[in-house]
Amino acid sequence: MKRRSARTGGASGGEPLPESIAPQLATLARRPPTSGDWIYEIKFDGYRLMCRIDQGKAKLITRGGHDWTEKMRTLATAIDEMPVNNAWLDGEVVVLTDSRVPDFNALQNAFDRRSTAELTFFAFDMPFLNGRDLREVPLSQRRELLGELVAQTSSERIRFSESFTEDPESLLASACRIRLEGVVGKRADARYRPGRSTDWIKLKCLQRQEFVFGGYTRLAGGRSCMRSLMLGVHERDGSLRFAGTVKAELKPRPLAELEKKATKLLRGDPAFYNPPPREKDRDFVWLEPEFVVEASFLEWTPSGEVRDPVFQGMREDKPATAVTEETVVDVDEPESLPQAKGPRGSPGRAERSSSPA
Repeated sequence: MKRRSARTGGASGGEPLPESIAPQLATLARRPPTSGDWIYEIKFDGYRLMCRIDQGKAKLITRGGHDWTEKMRTLATAIDEMPVNNAWLDGEVVVLTDSRVPDFNALQNAFDRRSTAELTFFAFDMPFLNGRDLREVPLSQRRELLGELVAQTSSERIRFSESFTEDPESLLASACRIRLEGVVGKRADARYRPGRSTDWIKLKCLQRQEFVFGGYTRLAGGRSCMRSLMLGVHERDGSLRFAGTVKAELKPRPLAELEKKATKLLRGDPAFYNPPPREKDRDFVWLEPEFVVEASFLEWTPSGEVRDPVFQGMREDKPATAVTEETVVDVDEPESLPQAKGPRGSPGRAERSSSPA
């Protein structure tokens, strides 16, 4: 029988466990806010994961709503042992290096090899617990309950995402020094709201986001392997904008596997409304826009392409249709908060940052 905490509540019943809860998302911020009560955490370099626990059994759900329980069976089993009857947990699944830093490439390799026993789940929110809907409860209280629950959990695969007391500028500088992706700030009194808002913000060491993989280049006149991946982002009207190319930084075996998968998505014309001009020494191979990749980069150019991109990996946890150019906001200036975005150059275009966040 599972151990039960007086604070977390042992009895099931009360409000029904929701079938689904869409995750709350963070907005990319230009700088930390100067007012308000904020909680800051490390931005983990992994896959967002929602966990639904029903009668003590865990279901692991990706940001895109896919059930990955069987892909992470060891982690699911560890969560099954938590002293809780029903709950929703929100967090990030990562692979930690020997120095205890998240490694995104190692995470991808674990899924590619179907060897996910070493995954670690960092829980940072809990919108439901033992018959109580916590979505209207302030974040600080939700995290207190979550911390108590994780503290009663014996598995090292489940950890609480700690908050930090340093000022956000110093915390971000420290995160960047040890090659973390950045930090996340959250309003301490915020309710849990699905979708993107400025109640949660992210501060990054480098600009980095997902892109649609809409094609690739290879040397002309042969069946040589991929050279560069063609990147795209969706506009407000759903059209796909070409956003530059990034070198395929993959070892020979995963590169060959990616090219094999890509052959199933071949198409005769580009999915981009603004495809790049042809090159004499390159063949362009067009794909149905269904794959998602992640890349870091220096900045956006005025023409809407990324400068100096670096390939980070493939993403299977987010649908290509959800990939857009991230809007950068200044939380202290209400007029800079996100607006509906139109195609580049239209009145709906949001202001962009010319330097890394």
